[in-house]
Amino acid sequence: MSRELIAEKLKDAMGLHAPTVGMVTVSSAIDRRMRACNITNSEKYLSLIITSPTEIDELIEEVIIPETWFFRENQPYEYILNYFQEQPPSKKINILSIPCSTGEEPYSIAMMLVDNDIHKSRYSIDAVDIAVKNIDKANIAQYRKNSFRSNDLRFVDKYFKKNNGLFSLTSDIKEKVNFHCENVLNDTFSLECKSYDIIFCRNLLIYFDEDTQSTMFSRLDKLLQPEGMLVLGHAETIQHANDRFVSAVGSKFYIYVKSSNLDKPLAEEHKKRTTDLLIQNSRQEHKKNIPRPFSASRETDKKERIVKSISPDGQLDVAFRLANKGDLDGAMSACNNYLSENRSSSRAYYLSGVIYDTQGSTDKANEFLNKAIYLDPNNLEALIHLSLLAEQSGNHDDAIKYKNRAQRVKERRTA
Repeated sequence: MSRELIAEKLKDAMGLHAPTVGMVTVSSAIDRRMRACNITNSEKYLSLIITSPTEIDELIEEVIIPETWFFRENQPYEYILNYFQEQPPSKKINILSIPCSTGEEPYSIAMMLVDNDIHKSRYSIDAVDIAVKNIDKANIAQYRKNSFRSNDLRFVDKYFKKNNGLFSLTSDIKEKVNFHCENVLNDTFSLECKSYDIIFCRNLLIYFDEDTQSTMFSRLDKLLQPEGMLVLGHAETIQHANDRFVSAVGSKFYIYVKSSNLDKPLAEEHKKRTTDLLIQNSRQEHKKNIPRPFSASRETDKKERIVKSISPDGQLDVAFRLANKGDLDGAMSACNNYLSENRSSSRAYYLSGVIYDTQGSTDKANEFLNKAIYLDPNNLEALIHLSLLAEQSGNHDDAIKYKNRAQRVKERRTA
């Protein structure tokens, strides 16, 4: 019982909902801190957390596992570049990366801007993380091979110096990012810059329960400029955003804008382009110089017609996009249409499983996610989701099995 109470303390302190990472992970972190404190009894460790203001911070540091690399999912960075190209030169663009982990994401943004000759006077980059150790590492800016996993690594020779297996970032890039150790969920959270044009908030919401996600979306809504853009992680949706955000037009890379943007007048050509972009981007990979992604089509009643009129692969892309918008019924319908003609798609079974889980159909979720890994044993997202389902149902052995399989897939990908 004491470990569950410690997990509640973690949730109060950082928003972490233990089932999202599994009590196995939380218990391992507790065990490491107990050893460090020479405590053998979890009840005594709970007492230490209650009486020591700093121990919960130490546990937070232990439970956080940084998982990031430079230019992770490159497409959002291209959107940023397009954003700069379409703004007047006099406009200063404020950018926020939260959580920034050990700095790879905000430094990637800085390198991209420097590489495209965008002067420092035109932007500011703030980066926030709750973990002191992460911020310390980000400020030092020395990285190992694991931080370089993108397909194009030409930036390494240009912006890093290698010595004894470490890659040290050049000072001209380091000085372009301002790091802050803060808890965004605290009422006292405040940065010098009060609002941002671009916010990266990837792979944070997946650790929160519904209420905390709603609180986080409220905070992001306040931090984001009216015409700004929000970038989430590939496993995250805006289901609990309470209609604050919608998908950016033509976006298949988890980019959102404020719903209030839909009420602003659009030129007729821009209105026509919203539907054209939806179809175009479901057929091909995102390319540079696409139109500015800061509005979304209001013709939601046409989505079924669009799904049926585009290529099969495009149908699945639309299904993912609808799921990201929180339209689970529309996403499931599009997914079923796709599976009726493509019974061997691991990706489609994965999406169906996630939708079933979100709707509370745990048995169907397990069924479809297991089909996904049967068709593709290396479907990392399906393995991770299965481990979470197993943990939530109390099946710790299966949870560990799926986590170990997922870890082996990660290691093969980064080898």
